Parts: sequence; C-alpha cells; structure tokens
Amino acid sequence: MLSRRRCPFCRRWFYPHPRLKQRQKTCGRTDCRHKQKRKSNQQWRTEHSDYFRDTYALQREKYGTRADYKRRYRQQHPDYVQRNAAFVRKWRQRLSSALVSHTSSDLHVTIESKRTSIHIAHVSHTSRDIFVTLSPPKDCGKVSV
Repeated sequence: MLSRRRCPFCRRWFYPHPRLKQRQKTCGRTDCRHKQKRKSNQQWRTEHSDYFRDTYALQREKYGTRADYKRRYRQQHPDYVQRNAAFVRKWRQRLSSALVSHTSSDLHVTIESKRTSIHIAHVSHTSRDIFVTLSPPKDCGKVSV
C-alpha cells in the first residue's frame, strides 16, 4: 500500500489510488480536482504563452469576418441561395397550413366543473396568440388566450 499524502488544497490526508501511484496530486474531492485543473491550466498557459496568440487575427486576415465570409460564399454559390430560398418558402407554407395539434384541431377543456368543447379558429405562427370559439352557442365568442 502506498503511503498517505496530504492534499495541497484541503489539507486532508488521503491514500493515492494504486493505479495512479505518485501522480495523484489531490484527495479526489470535486473542489480539489477543479483547483488542481485550474492550477495546471495556468501553468501550461504561462509555459506556452504564445500558443493562442494571433490565431483569430490570422484567420480574420485570410477569411475576413463571418459576415464577409457568408456574403462571399453566397455570391460564389448562387445555387445554394436558390435552394435555401425554396426550402424556406416551403417550410413557411407548411407552417402556416399546419393544424395546432397533429391529432385534432379541437380540444376538450373543463371550465368550472363543466365540460366544454373548444374549437381553435386561428393560431398565429408569429406570436403565441390562440383564438378560440367556445360552445354551446350562448358562450360563443372570440377569446384570446
């Protein structure tokens, strides 16, 4: 069995895992592991300080901003623009013609201990408004829910 070690963060004694042996630095508690990870990341960043430097500047110099890249791509690929426009048109048509429920456009709701049928007359796809018609006829009217 390996000798006990003291965790450098919480100062508790622990026995290292047999497979990790002397490489285990902390007791294994979540906070201690996070602190050890943060410490090793900081150490790595100081040793490799120029690793991430100028990466974005080089990419921006080569490709431009994201908006520039997309604009150029659309100019160079007009077939993509047409396909995408057709897809969006079809999607919007399907969305506007779809029923609220895929099983039925009518819902049954209990209001004040009475069972009432509600028919959904119109659903706006741009907002969350639902216009319903209540039955029996004495309660008929448009209600915004």
